[in-house]
Amino acid sequence: MLKRPLSSPDVFNVKNRMKIAVKVILIAPLLIFCKLFYMQTFQHDEFSSKAERAIYNYLAEDRLRGKILDVNGRELAESVRTHSCGVNKRYVKDKNKTVAFLSETLGIPKSRILEKWNRASNFFFVAKKIKPDNYIKISQILRTPLGQGLELTPEYERIHPYGQSVLDIVGAANSKNLGLSGVEKMFNSELSQDISKRRAKRARRGEIIYDRKLKEELSVANVYLTIDEVAQFYAETALKRAVDSVEAEHGIALVQEPKTGKILAAASYPIKDGQSLAFQFTYEPGSTFKAIAVSSALDAGVVSVTDSIDMEGRRWEIARGVVVRDNQHKKDFLSIPEIMQLSSNIGAGKIAVELGAKNLFYYIKAFGFGTKTDINFNGESKGNVLPYNKWTKVDTATKGYGYGVAVTPIQLINAYSTIANGGVLMQPHLIDRIEYAGGKVEKLSKPVKIRRVLREETAHTMTKVLESVVEAGSGKRARITGYNVAGKTGTAEKLSKEGGYAKRSHIASFCGFVPASDPQFTILVVLDNPAKYTFGGTAAAPAFKEIAERLLALKGIAPDQLDFEPGAKI
Repeated sequence: MLKRPLSSPDVFNVKNRMKIAVKVILIAPLLIFCKLFYMQTFQHDEFSSKAERAIYNYLAEDRLRGKILDVNGRELAESVRTHSCGVNKRYVKDKNKTVAFLSETLGIPKSRILEKWNRASNFFFVAKKIKPDNYIKISQILRTPLGQGLELTPEYERIHPYGQSVLDIVGAANSKNLGLSGVEKMFNSELSQDISKRRAKRARRGEIIYDRKLKEELSVANVYLTIDEVAQFYAETALKRAVDSVEAEHGIALVQEPKTGKILAAASYPIKDGQSLAFQFTYEPGSTFKAIAVSSALDAGVVSVTDSIDMEGRRWEIARGVVVRDNQHKKDFLSIPEIMQLSSNIGAGKIAVELGAKNLFYYIKAFGFGTKTDINFNGESKGNVLPYNKWTKVDTATKGYGYGVAVTPIQLINAYSTIANGGVLMQPHLIDRIEYAGGKVEKLSKPVKIRRVLREETAHTMTKVLESVVEAGSGKRARITGYNVAGKTGTAEKLSKEGGYAKRSHIASFCGFVPASDPQFTILVVLDNPAKYTFGGTAAAPAFKEIAERLLALKGIAPDQLDFEPGAKI
């Protein structure tokens, strides 16, 4: 038997085939290894990012908005956490059961949910800012088959614990955390944070799991007003009663601390968020402006408080064809206090002319009229005072009793506070302080003296004159048992659309301060266009009294009448 050599061609062919087979077999793993090496080494960041995106989502979430509070820390506007319910259609297992559950839980018709479902490509919100009990019901079924595809997105809702109170100053913010009006808009950057993106993981069933390792840093500030919510309530209550009683179109009530300039209350009625008539309304003040003209003349030495002014038979012809009449008295001469008590237009007009256009203009501007007070409220008006070189004699006279000049309530009350403060004009304040997250406090209401407008003795004399208005003149309805009250009434006709002044369209007002011996509060009440014809002394003065009495009791201010007997009534 013959044996083939080991090195025969057949053996050689088998070995070669095996080697080739092994090499071919190894090519695939080698290529896979090279690919994996390349991917892990050179494409690590790219694929890591893709993997994270597949597992995690970065969901936009509303951030907490800072609070707006009154001077004592009462919360006027704050944010509360709420949730919106959405559906991710991709993960829903049973459409009909899911729609039925949402309809029953949220009280939304199935047809409306289905309409949103059909309109959305994948995700849609079923309801925004759902109630807490509904949130609990939905959150309890998220990890069940029925809850697959449902999402609860955390959000914040702006609420006002005191309802409509102070809303005209606080203003409004929208669902995107943006201030739209009032203080919300003025201090939007301090109160708000940008919408954040929190990292969240989507589980197999589609539910959202937030990454708890990430902590949010709170960087919003809280804004404190000088407003005292209790004082604001008193002002709003009295103002509403006064507006309703005379059927006025609008009403304004302001309360200020004359020594500091702080605004304790600023009420508008009807209330519109972010629209405060106390700072934005302009009007001709009428007789309340007589205190400005008379105190200016007294300060300039043009008249003395003991002087008597000729009433010209109660018919004064300022210029040819321009006549001013006094129908409320029958006296031929009036003293300065009597001019104020009887609200004589002739007396105030003659005093203004005696002072002269240039000097009267100087004092009007010194009191702060015709210029924004910088109270720091959006839309504040500056009023209107024309340059004195454009005045005629008639213009000078009419400005003496409050016509031909446009003022704002904040300007007028600040002017009366100047008299109450011994002749020194103070910077009015609406914002008390801003407290930042890091503990920093920015104080904005420190008393700031702008300038001396009147000599101290002039302010003291004018205070006595204004006291006589309340005691013996048109302001009797502002009298308060046990307290000396200084103030002045105003009843000004309004300009008509046809030109001239409308007899049945007017503004009734009262401005004053109490206690006159040591003023703690300056209060202004303005009633715009009452349907029932009334005077400042009959409609606005009682509202002043109501506000003042409650504030005096609230702050525990002692009576300043030396002959006051407890229990006595006026």
